[in-house]
Parts: sequence; structure tokens; C-alpha cells
Amino acid sequence: MSEKRVEAVIDTENIRKNYRYAKNLVGGTEIISVVKADAYGHGAVRVCRALENEGCRIFAVAAAEEGELLRKAGIESDILIMGITPVSRAAELSEYGFIQAVNCAEYATALSAGSGTVRVHIKVDTGMSRLGLYCHGDNDITEAAGSIAYINSLKGLKCEGIFTHFACSDNALSEMTKTQYRVFNALCDECESRGIDLGLKHCGNSGAIINFPGIKLDAVRAGIILYGYMPDGSMNPALYPAMRLTSTVSQTGRLKCGDTVSYGALYNANCDIDIAVISIGYADGFSRLLSGKANVLINGKKAGIIGRICMDMCMADITGIPCAPGDEVEIFGGGISVDELALKMGTINYELLCAVSGRVPRRYI
Repeated sequence: MSEKRVEAVIDTENIRKNYRYAKNLVGGTEIISVVKADAYGHGAVRVCRALENEGCRIFAVAAAEEGELLRKAGIESDILIMGITPVSRAAELSEYGFIQAVNCAEYATALSAGSGTVRVHIKVDTGMSRLGLYCHGDNDITEAAGSIAYINSLKGLKCEGIFTHFACSDNALSEMTKTQYRVFNALCDECESRGIDLGLKHCGNSGAIINFPGIKLDAVRAGIILYGYMPDGSMNPALYPAMRLTSTVSQTGRLKCGDTVSYGALYNANCDIDIAVISIGYADGFSRLLSGKANVLINGKKAGIIGRICMDMCMADITGIPCAPGDEVEIFGGGISVDELALKMGTINYELLCAVSGRVPRRYI
């Protein structure tokens, strides 16, 4: 019997196993562990502590606020801020020793004007069309190299690295990944021919670590695979899911044929059924989009969600499944996979993991 209405159990040893698996794939190449979005919902501080014990010395987050939380929790390793931090917070970047991604000459100039020195990695857009210096092809290399030379010349910056991000590396047959890699390397070669010290070069993400083992450079960035999942939603027996989300049965009862369930009365029982009210809803991260689609696991048997998922509760058809108030309900993580729910929801495993609400207590094992 569970004593908590909802709980996310995080297996830190599984995260460490996944890190070792990635490390084995890339050999001596540095691993930058991506812990943005509170380590994809797993708890960034605890994840960083576990991975520091495995030898990880660089973490990546999306925002300075995430990095600040890690520093205040005692995380001493390098922290790469992959998003754009407002120039008004440049002093904070310097104070905490963060490594800031720089996406253009204008931003670099503004950052360099502060009183302290800001450590930076230069971001190059080789086809993702997101952040970075534009360099989608060979014709863009000269201009991009010129911008990199300028950024490296700025006195208030300490340029320590350069990176790009792959758009399609979750596809092992992706020609675009190979093109992005070639263009990035050509740009790096051009910069180095000009005498520019680029520092740490990295481009491989989780998909590339698995699907393109030759693409390593000085470092790779491991994200979703640290938490036990493949970026394309496929199965990999070498990875261990680290989060198990559970809830409890609040009430059981019986409905008569013709009874409706939940808001909108969209579900109509076509026979007498047994029903359980479960104490989890979309405010906890169990998406309303899974209404009438998801299964949960109760006493080892799958029960279908019926009616609309509410903010704090949902209902399941438990006909033929013995259960009582207080019984544990698995939402995902064992018999129910995140990938299974993501497919039914029309999204990716990342979203379901990140969506687990902050009000859901985490228990670490």
C-alpha cells in the first residue's frame, strides 16, 4: 500500500549505469551531461551528484537560473549555459564561473563589455536553424570564421570551446547529420588555419552517440540516454529507465450500463463495470491528452483510463482486477513504458519525463 498520492522514484544507480554505457561507447572522449529542465524531471542536483561520482566534470543546462541552483547546491563542475542569458546578468556568469553559449558577434560584444571575464563556447548553426552563427554550407564558412575570429579577439571573453547541434541524429541513416558534421569540421579547420584556438569541440548528442560512433571530437553531450531512453523512442536493452511514476487508488466502485465518466460525459459505459479513482491528474504531469488512451498498472494488470483526465484525478476501468483504496498504481517506469504513452499521446518521451510536476515528490534509491 502506498502512502503518497503520487511519487516519482528515481534510481540514481540506473543513471550511473547509463553514463557508463555512454562512456564505453565514446571511449576517452569527454561527456557533457545534459541536466536542463531539472535533469529531464529527475532532479538536477541529485543527478549531478551521482554523475560527479562517475567522473563527469561538465554539465549543460538551458538557463543561468538552472546553473545557479546547481552552484548553490554545491556542484563544482563546469556548467555550460546553452541558452542565451540576458547581458544584464553577465556579472553572474563570471561570478559562478559558468560557460555561456555565444550565438553571434553582437551578443559576444555586449557580453564582453562587462567588468568581469566570461567563459564562452561559440555556438554554430549548421542546419538546426536555431541558435548559432549561420554556417549551413561551404559558402558560409569564410563569413562564419570571420565572426569566430572577432569573438575570440574580445578582451572580456575567454573562448574555451565551439559546438553545433544535430537535427536528425536520432535517424541512423541521416545524411543531414553527416553533412552537418562535415561542415562543422570544415569551419573548425578554417579557423585553426587562421591560428584560432577553438578549445573544446563538441557536436554529438544522444542520437549521435548511439548512431554515429565516429562523431566524437573532444566531447559529446549525453541527454535522454542518461535517463534510460532512446531519442527515437526505440528500445535499447543497454539503457535503464531511471524514473518510475506511481500513484494510488483513492476509491473503487461500480458503474451501471449507461453511466458516464468525468468532464464532458464523453465516456459512456456500455455494460456494468468496476471503476477506480486514481489520485493523479494533469497537474501532476499525467497529460489530459492521454484521456481514454492510456493504460496504468494495478496489481500487475493493465487498466484502461476512461473519461477525461482531471487536474488531480483520473478514472480507470478495473473490471476483473482486484484492488482496493491505497493500492499502488504504476503510471510508467516498469510495466508501462514512457515510450508507449508518448506514442499514444503523439509526442516524444522527453516531454512526458519533463512534464512530471514539481509538486510530485521525488524519492531517490
